[in-house]
Order: sequence, then structure tokens, then C-alpha cells
Amino acid sequence: MRAHRPVIRIVDQQIVVRIDLTAADELPPLEVRLPSDRGDLLDPTATAALPVLATLAAARGEDLHIDAPVEPRRLVGARRLAAALAERWGSRAPTIDAADEAGPGTPGSGVGLFFSRGVDSWSTLLDLLAAPEGERVTRLYTVHHSSGPFRPIDAEIFSGHRRVAEALELDIVFLSTTARRLLDPVQPWIQVAAPVLVSAGLTAGADLARLVLSSEGPESTPSGTSTGHDVMTAIGTGAVEVVTGNPSRTRAERVAHVLGDPLARATLQVCWEGLTAGNCGRCLKCQHTLGALVLAGDPDPARGFDHGPDPAIVAGLDPAVVAGPHVPAVQVAMVQPLAADLPPEHEALRRAWADVIARGHGEAAPVRWGDGDPPAPGLAGPPVAVRVAAALRASTGSADHPPAPPLGWRAGAVPLRPALADQARARRATATVADRPVAWAVVEPQIRDGARDGSQAGLALAVQDAHGAGVAYLPGILWAHLDPPVLGPAAVRSLLTRVRARLWWRADGDLDALRLVETIEAGCLPLQVMPTGAAHDLRAALPPPLVDLVVADGDVPGLDLSGPAVAARLAPAVDHVLAGNPEHDLLIGAHGG
Repeated sequence: MRAHRPVIRIVDQQIVVRIDLTAADELPPLEVRLPSDRGDLLDPTATAALPVLATLAAARGEDLHIDAPVEPRRLVGARRLAAALAERWGSRAPTIDAADEAGPGTPGSGVGLFFSRGVDSWSTLLDLLAAPEGERVTRLYTVHHSSGPFRPIDAEIFSGHRRVAEALELDIVFLSTTARRLLDPVQPWIQVAAPVLVSAGLTAGADLARLVLSSEGPESTPSGTSTGHDVMTAIGTGAVEVVTGNPSRTRAERVAHVLGDPLARATLQVCWEGLTAGNCGRCLKCQHTLGALVLAGDPDPARGFDHGPDPAIVAGLDPAVVAGPHVPAVQVAMVQPLAADLPPEHEALRRAWADVIARGHGEAAPVRWGDGDPPAPGLAGPPVAVRVAAALRASTGSADHPPAPPLGWRAGAVPLRPALADQARARRATATVADRPVAWAVVEPQIRDGARDGSQAGLALAVQDAHGAGVAYLPGILWAHLDPPVLGPAAVRSLLTRVRARLWWRADGDLDALRLVETIEAGCLPLQVMPTGAAHDLRAALPPPLVDLVVADGDVPGLDLSGPAVAARLAPAVDHVLAGNPEHDLLIGAHGG
């Protein structure tokens, strides 16, 4: 492959640096464009193109001759770059030579940074703004990967970059390059991004002392991408120093860094997969950034995104793209904290990330408490998954656990109790039960397993016929059964604090662990109504203090729901349920002691 001498011309108020390429097959030219009023920045030699040309030679496995003078140190770096990439890609290491040597040029004093408003470049920019004189950033570069005019979306995105530069009183230069037309057919963008960007920046960096490119992750994580240490060391050989920004911070640390700066947080632009000048909120990059914002403590992680963090969207991501065998380690490292460290109140999101990563690794998603046991959501308090995560984190530091026995109160099951910190409040609440004005409530979703559960409404009617007026709240409509109830947990709990007994229907199975615990937390008597045979069998299997919490359907009319009777029936159950705590029980149940 032969690279010809650069030709410089003015086209549509842009300076165009064009290098024609000759090979066995027809190749398009390599072009870099910069604004015509920025000619003072131009390096007119072929030296600036060396990173892209060496990358192309390695990707094609072809020797390269450059029909133009190049700076000797940059040529040495290009040979090292090509050898490193060829070894990584399993291609033949090319021979690279040039027609002549060019002078090293006069080093400048400026510091340039490639800037996209993403997490990595914003975090690096914040570092460089705080750097001492001589190392502080003086110019931002933004690169457009086409020789054609900007699309409206490009113009909108770049306008956002310009507003940031103006706010920070920094110079900004918009460049374009056709390098991807050459490299996309032979290597994915993540493998070639650094040489492409650096070549464009060097073409318009005649006054620079240093050019900074943000890495995808810390140096401690093998990247497997074009910002890897071996690649960047080779690219950095030359009169203009090329360095990796942000070499120490993890992705999560960078997100936290950005969150601490109001301008950075307000202008964050991570979405390059959706056709939007903002953040679509649905692609992989948006969702893992949203998760990282949650992890960093952002009170409004969805700000600036069209959609917030969503377990359903995460569950629908392609596992091979998230954590498949061909995904670079640095990218997998970005999402792993979301599967390990998201707080209990975001347990559904954490589990979604853990599951998609497991599938990407070719593993089955783990079986966990609360994934479908019970299927009903929490109504007066957190769902099972959140309670389990909080308890296990308190005892082990991790929300993960091996497959474990089911939750419940029969022999062999693991009990679910109020958190230790909530038990005193639960006792105070149950002490008021006799004085409450409303005798009963049925508070239960009327949609279960995707179908209308008429048993709950039937139970409410039967209790009303036998005991007079009470409260029935049956949220859910058939065609939207996954939507949350209208009333949140705090409202439902407030409702229940005026009620003496809460009833629900179950056709079979154990005493509903979640309904029992959230009802006692509200100070109510929990009563599970069942068919006569199922109730008989369950009562025989329960500890004595809980037996009276199970009622056969035929016994509902004979229930005594007066204040003193409810208090007497509730007291032994409360003592039994509060005799332990989930931090201990779930640990023992999950890990077998």
C-alpha cells in the first residue's frame, strides 16, 4: 500500500488535507478537514496521518510506503503501533517506510483535548481545568466522521459542545475525517478510535505541546481497545506529546466526578446510538450511565435522558454486546459495578444487570428470592427483592446469594421478618390495633400472573356482607398489569394504620411471607383466607403462634374483628415474627449456616 504526498486545498470554507492511497484494491482517499480560518493550526506534512496509516496497514496486513517526508520519531512510533495492532488482531506485522525525513517542527505550548461531552471526556476536562499553568487545557477538539455536510442532528450536538467551550472560555475546533471509510470494513470502531482521533488532532495541532485522549477505563484494567497502553505509548512518540487522560479513575468514579460539576452534569451527552441530540435513555450506553448515576447518588438520574433507569430495558439488551466473549474487558468492567453495588432500593435494576451479564458469559441467570416468590408486588412496603437485598448487604456486604429454600413459615422455608431497625416501630404500630376505627381491609392487586384475580374482589364482598363496611383497594387493570399501583407504599401503609385486620385470598401454598411482614409493619392483623382443605393443611404445618392467621373461607362470617379480639389474635404472631431478624435468617437460609 502506498500513501501519496498530502495535497491541501480549500473547499466550502474548509481546509482539506487529502492523501491518496494506492493498493491492490481501490481505496478512498484519507481526508481531514478543518475550518479555513484555522490555518494557523495546520500541520501540512504526512506526519500527522501516520497513526491512521499504520493502523490501516496493520488491519489489512500490508506493507506501507509513504511518498512524503515524515518526522523520524513519529515514524518509529507508527512502526511500533502497527506491530502492536497486528499482534492483537492476528495479522502480519507490516513494514513501514517513508520517502524522506521531515524536521521535528517547533513544539508549541497548547494542550488539546478530544471532547464529546461524554463521561470520560468530561471527567478528563475537569482534571485539565484544575491543572497547573502549562498543563491546563487550552483547546477542545471535536471530530466528525464524514467529509459531507453536518446533518441537523450533528449540528445540534456540536452546538452543545460549542456552548460548553464558550462557558469555559476555551477554544474549540471542529474537525472531520474520512478515516472510518477506510477502517470500518476491516476493524470495529473501538479498536481504531484512538489512532483516528489522534491523526485528526495532529493535523490541526501545530501549536500544541500535548494532545490528550480520554481512555475508556483505568490503566489497571486491560482495555483491549485502541486506548490500551501499548497503543497509546506508540502513538505518543513525536514532537507533540500524546497522552491518555484519566488514567486512574474507574467508570463509576468518573460518573461521580461529573456529577459533582453542575455544567458537566447538565450537558452530559453519552448517547451515540439513538438518533437524538440528547440521550435516548434506551441504549446500552444510556442505561449503564443511568445506572452509574444512581450508584453515584444522583437524586435525579433521569435528568437529561428521555428515559430513566429501567430493569425491563436492561433485561432486553443483547447479552453478547453487554458482556459477550468479544466485548473488551474495560467495557465489561463498566457494567459490573451495576450488578454488584446498586443499593437495595434499586434491586430490580441490579438483578437485571446481573442477569444480562450472566447471559453474556454463557451462564444461566441466578435463582433468587423475590424473582417470583411471591408474584405479587409489595403494596404497603418494599417488595421481597428489596428486603432481601437490604438484609443480605447488612450481613454479608453483597446482595447476591446462592439458590436457597423458598420464603415462608412452613418447615424448611426461610422466614421473612421486618428489618431489625424497623421492629420497634412495628411493635408500636401493633399496640394501637384495638383502637382503630376500620374493622377490615382487602388490599391486593386484582391482576396476578397476567390475569384478573376475581378472588380478591369476591373476598371483599364476602367480608362486607358478614362484617359491614371496610376498605377494598384492588389496583391493576388487565391490559396494564405491570404498571405500578396508583397508591405508593407510604399511602397504602397510611391507609392500613386505620384498619384492624387485613385479609387476602390465596388458593394454596404457604403463608404469604411478604403480605405477612408488611401487614405487621402497619400494625394490622394479617389474615390469609383459603379454601377449607388448603387452610387445614397449612394450619397443620405452621408454628402455633401463626396458626390463627390462616382462615378457611367458610369461617370468614364467624370472625371476631372487634378491637380486643383482633389484638389478642395478633399478639402471639407479632412476638413470633419479631423474635428474629432478616439480617440473620436470610444469611443462614441462603448460605446454609
